Amino acid sequence: MKFIKPKTHKKCPRCGNKCLINQTRCEECDLLFSRLEFASNKAAKKKLRKFDTDFVIYTNQYPKDVNWYKLIAMTFFTGIFGGHYYYTGKYIKGIIMTICFIYAVFCTIFNDVLWNSMEAFLYVPIGLEGIAWIVSLIYVCCKKYKVPVIVELPEENVTEILDKETKKKVKEFKDEVKEIKKQEKKQTENKSEILKEEKQEEDKEQK
Repeated sequence: MKFIKPKTHKKCPRCGNKCLINQTRCEECDLLFSRLEFASNKAAKKKLRKFDTDFVIYTNQYPKDVNWYKLIAMTFFTGIFGGHYYYTGKYIKGIIMTICFIYAVFCTIFNDVLWNSMEAFLYVPIGLEGIAWIVSLIYVCCKKYKVPVIVELPEENVTEILDKETKKKVKEFKDEVKEIKKQEKKQTENKSEILKEEKQEEDKEQK
């Protein structure tokens, strides 16, 4: 018995639309999934440094310039102050984690003063930082951590991919036409059989 059901759907990394597992293009945002092979995290980081989010896609399909083992090491050893966020280009989250880490150091130094003043709620950001670090580590280990990328498709591969896509569409169209013709043929055969039966009944009645 198989307890794990095979995956039948996948999410589009650009718009989050639910697509079939064998689907090559997203119906919602028109993203060609095969182009993700040419995704680049370095190009996305350059754009994000300029606060330009156009054409930036967040996906858990890691590109060639993002090493998964390195990402795990970065998250485990430097994730407490946002090292993994800087590595993947999520700079805003990285800055927040760094500020929380500096704040945690400050609270550690002045622990007695803060605790005596009964300002315990000041330790809440430190707890949230720890939770965020653990959650990030779990996501990275399970390959659910999303990385910003930009699809940079080489010119020599454009025609090849488009040709494959158009060929597939033509084949699908031909299959649909064949299916329609088969259905029409069945309908005509059913109609002819019904007409024959009606004629036979009429002949019997006349006799």
